[in-house]
Amino acid sequence: MLALIGFTLMIILMIVLIKSWVSPPVAFIGLPLIAAVIAGFSVADIGGFIGDGMKSMLSTAVLFVFSISYFTLMDEIGLFDPIINALTKRAGKNIWMVVIALLLTTFVAHLDGSGATTFLIVVPAFLPIFKRLGMRKEALLAMMCGPYAVMNILPWGGPTMRAATVAEVETSDLYAFIIPGVLCLIVCAFLNAFLITTNEKRHGLNPEESNDNSQNHSEEKSEKRTWRYWFNLVVTLIMLAFLFLDTPMPLYSIFMIAYAIVLVVNFPNTKTQNSKIKSLGQNAMVMTVTLFSVGIFMGVISGTGMVEAMANTIVSVLPEAMAPHMHWFMALFSVPLMMILGTDAFYYALLPIIIGVVAPFGVAAEAVAATFLLTATYGTPVSPSVAAVYVGLGLADVSIGDHIKYALKFVWPMSILVLIGATILGVVPF
Repeated sequence: MLALIGFTLMIILMIVLIKSWVSPPVAFIGLPLIAAVIAGFSVADIGGFIGDGMKSMLSTAVLFVFSISYFTLMDEIGLFDPIINALTKRAGKNIWMVVIALLLTTFVAHLDGSGATTFLIVVPAFLPIFKRLGMRKEALLAMMCGPYAVMNILPWGGPTMRAATVAEVETSDLYAFIIPGVLCLIVCAFLNAFLITTNEKRHGLNPEESNDNSQNHSEEKSEKRTWRYWFNLVVTLIMLAFLFLDTPMPLYSIFMIAYAIVLVVNFPNTKTQNSKIKSLGQNAMVMTVTLFSVGIFMGVISGTGMVEAMANTIVSVLPEAMAPHMHWFMALFSVPLMMILGTDAFYYALLPIIIGVVAPFGVAAEAVAATFLLTATYGTPVSPSVAAVYVGLGLADVSIGDHIKYALKFVWPMSILVLIGATILGVVPF
């Protein structure tokens, strides 16, 4: 019964988000609460679930508010104009140069394994360029999914550590085992970008006006590049460096400090500071509300046990004849499963069950872990239950429904291609 309620909740949630029938916060708050009541949980139980879920989202929400405010302020000041002008001038009409630059930047930005950091570095830099070239914001996020998927399973990344723990192998050994499959992921990252770019060209590029008015605007901003401009640049570079360093400071505190510094330096007047805080904060408010709503959603589906019940049901309903190959067939659906279950439940609830099912048929736990790592990694940057995704959505001003609707049709086939490639290379046994 609990699994049935969970599946119904997930299906309705996906439909509501993709169709945009209600705003995401309404869906993430209302639907799980209704599901919890139907499942028979008391008000006290539901209150505890909500509290646990909100705690998990607090740091991400603070990071979101200050990062959006910071980068919006830097954009207004014109900090990114030289990069934008240089790249668009160098690329000209050659969109492929910009696309390759985006992919390489995402690879580097995600070296630390943090999805939030990746979006914070890449989206503000490339979004204006994509607008200038006439490509949609959804395309930018969908292209990032390829390199994101590759770097998300580095040995120090969360998914690999979870999978190695469940499979009872060393993280480094597991990663060494999947390296041929990682090569497939890299190839598919570029293939994914190629298909998206081709799709954008077929859809019709709609570049922003960039003739005389844009040039005059750039010249006006270049005249304003006083000592404050260079100060902002130095602060931003230092802040980005701290994002990569392993410091004891929380990620959000780095943005809080940087934001306070540049606000005071650029707007010494207190009245102007208050006005800027208000105007910049409006940009982050809608997505911050969504983030806290996701906290309620995650708290309820985890606390009620719906996630674990769904994982058990998925395995139990499959035909027995499929048992020796269950890991392979389940991997075909690893992207939507990751989107539904979330990272923790996927690796800690579903993976152990699959390992137990195929173990009697001689399929090693390491191979099962490799199968899911290589395929499910594409589901992480499109999952509505991953907090870091909302940082990227907020920076790009894209709704979760539009992101899923656009990106899923690219990343899911890429996941299946990786599965096939990894099977041919012998990483994934059939």
